Order: sequence, then structure tokens, then C-alpha cells
Amino acid sequence: MLLITCPVTRTDELVAERRIRSVVNHPTHIALAVECPSCGSVHVYRTGRRWEAARAAAAGQAARPAAELTHA
Repeated sequence: MLLITCPVTRTDELVAERRIRSVVNHPTHIALAVECPSCGSVHVYRTGRRWEAARAAAAGQAARPAAELTHA
């Protein structure tokens, strides 16, 4: 089970593993395409320490440890 935040409805949703449509392993992060039970569309969520570090460096901030999935 995954806890996601739907970017359309802004609600937290508990999602079963069967709703994961794809998992892609990138050098900086892992991307999960998840079918949202709230709005029915597919959202991509990215996670990983290197992803957070790259985002923080681009924003000019110190890197935070990745504690949860972030969505794009």
C-alpha cells in the first residue's frame, strides 16, 4: 500500500500495489506511475536521495533526506 497525495483533488489516498502502472529506475530517482483512485488519472511520483539533492541544488538550498514520495 502507498499513501499518495492527488495533485488534482489535493486529498491523501491509500493506494494498493495493483494500481502501480510502471516503475522506472533512473540514475537520480525511481519514478512510479500510479493510477489515482480519487480522480482516475495516472500520476508520476518520484523518490530518491539524488533526486532530492538535484532539486535542492537547482533551487540553491541544502539537500534534505528523502522521507516520502514526491510528485511531479
